[in-house]
Amino acid sequence: MQQPRETYDIPTQIKNPDLVKRRRRQIIDAAVKLFIQKGFHKTTTRQIAKAAGLSIGALYEYVSSKEDVLYMVCNSIHMEVEQGMSDALARAKGGQNALAEVIREYFMVCHRMSDFILLIYQ
Repeated sequence: MQQPRETYDIPTQIKNPDLVKRRRRQIIDAAVKLFIQKGFHKTTTRQIAKAAGLSIGALYEYVSSKEDVLYMVCNSIHMEVEQGMSDALARAKGGQNALAEVIREYFMVCHRMSDFILLIYQ
């Protein structure tokens, strides 16, 4: 299975990869809540920054647009599902129950990420 891209293709001014990962997780979590409450188009980057505990200037050190935030949210969902499937396959070790294990894990991931997935369908 290919390595997850995370959000490395979104440029950032920050050189510390751990800090970028941590801050982007804050941004993603805040954005999901706001996008669900208000919708993507009615949510502003200022609101996302505030909900993430960042200034608007700090937000723009990690992303260049609200579309970047939406991309990170979608990418986060994809990576979580992919990781869950990979873990399920590793646990099943190719046995007879491999398909059942993968399907079970898929639904568990969907349940855990129901807010994120609901956002994608809106």
